[in-house]
Amino acid sequence: MNNKIRGLLFGSFIGDAFSLGAHWDYNSSRIKRKYGRITDYISPESNQYHSLKKTGDFTHYGDQTLILLESVSERKKLDLADFFKKWRRLFSDYNGYIDGATSDTLKNFSEKKPIEEVGSLSDDMAGAGRIAPLFTVYRTEQAEDLFKAVRLQTALTHGEANVVDAAEFFARIVLEILAGDSILNAVETAAEHVYAHLPAREWLEKARESVEENSVEAVKALGQDCHMPHIFPATLLLLLKHYNDFETCLIENVMAGGDSAARGQILGMILGAAYGVEAIPKRWIDGLQARLKIESYLKDLEAPVANTASERRKTHKTTFVNSEGLSLNARLETPTEKPRVYALFAHCFTCSKDVIAASRISRALSERGIAVLRFDFTGLGNSDGDFANTDFSSNIQDLIAAANHLRRNYEAPALLIGHSLGGAAVLAAGLEIPEIKGVVTIAAPSDPLHVTHLFKDKITEIEGNGFVEVNLAGRSFTIKKRFLDDVREQKLLERLALSRQAFLIMHSPVDKTVSIDHARKIFETVKHPKSFVSLHPADHMLSNKDDSMFVAEIVSAWAKRVAA
Repeated sequence: MNNKIRGLLFGSFIGDAFSLGAHWDYNSSRIKRKYGRITDYISPESNQYHSLKKTGDFTHYGDQTLILLESVSERKKLDLADFFKKWRRLFSDYNGYIDGATSDTLKNFSEKKPIEEVGSLSDDMAGAGRIAPLFTVYRTEQAEDLFKAVRLQTALTHGEANVVDAAEFFARIVLEILAGDSILNAVETAAEHVYAHLPAREWLEKARESVEENSVEAVKALGQDCHMPHIFPATLLLLLKHYNDFETCLIENVMAGGDSAARGQILGMILGAAYGVEAIPKRWIDGLQARLKIESYLKDLEAPVANTASERRKTHKTTFVNSEGLSLNARLETPTEKPRVYALFAHCFTCSKDVIAASRISRALSERGIAVLRFDFTGLGNSDGDFANTDFSSNIQDLIAAANHLRRNYEAPALLIGHSLGGAAVLAAGLEIPEIKGVVTIAAPSDPLHVTHLFKDKITEIEGNGFVEVNLAGRSFTIKKRFLDDVREQKLLERLALSRQAFLIMHSPVDKTVSIDHARKIFETVKHPKSFVSLHPADHMLSNKDDSMFVAEIVSAWAKRVAA
């Protein structure tokens, strides 16, 4: 087990145990008067919730996390039924506090509800704090399997949608860190993802507003309790303020009072992943009552986990400079063997390289021998620049810059793949990159002007004021008149009539965002060789994993013909 996995696991357990003595004391002044500055485990003897515990024990949060570690060490994956059986056994004769989420879950089980429905509707963040053991069996290349596992284990006892989304949010942070990114960048990347219920971006900004304040006072202002609107931004506040110091972060967390154990599990996990087990004070590891048991479970996990997908590909983080001198953030997914061809992937409008369709398709193609570079267009994701100063033409220039990067450092791309407006962009860029042999579009509009339907009620205002703020998928973007003028001038179909590459047009007839009529126009315009593949019953974003895998299979087979 590498030191970062050990770090995140021990960090999570220590974040809980370190909080035990002062857990759920909401009077931070009393904590300071009673204990001074807490720098080591303190006895929970006088804690009304945990008085039967010993110094270095876990709260009921940590005990549940240990049960999850026991289960995954035996099953080498999340076996929800096995975890639930062991979880029920823990609480059949428990010497600690039993909270409302646990009581409700046990009650639901006694009423014969199926395992998928026994979870309470508690919005306590504690359910999302148990996820550290799952990183011992799901590697960075198994992101989708990990996200599914963290959501399932959380929902088992905490069915509130915000909490389930939060588990995925924190898992995304840890995965980014394990892949080599910094804590601050990882937080930003996780917040870029669109969650069905979690207002991650809003709560992150709320945390950022308090970073310059005293930690204890800032947590008190944001909310010391366990409910998501308070504890989520409070946890991020402590992480942003003390991201470079494991010990200080956990100390400040305990001194802030309230539900420090739930916050501590998350903070310890993230900091442990970033800095490894060596960054954790040895006295804290040695002082854990369950240390030997944890080590035993880790020893059971030392056997390699079946992971054939990760054995067939690697992920490389990289950057390149565009025509404006701005640094664009990218990931190159490569097969472990020499790639048979290189490809560029262009993401959808206002998305990022990590949008689910781009991630799934790129990784699946790399497992099939195709190296894929996906990147954030200027002003999006982790790339530099201001989105407000970009347009369709600048997207084309970014693609050309990405091709130049591959040509200089690896091999010129032979394939362009684009999703939604990214599909229109690769159609245009294909005319500018000489080595391109094949162009693939997925749910692409035939005219970039089509994207303006997303803010059609604001066009008059844009024309009059020169710009306007629009809300797209829960995020705010500035659209300037230059963007409107640019898409109006593209004349994409006229330019495509001159193209000579091979084309693969993929579109769902039930796409409600870009109608299939756009695919027809593209197909009728381009010359042979050309192919059309229906993606029925996929939605526009290819949210079903099977649809992304289908796209990858078809593109891989098609590429053998056109880009050999």
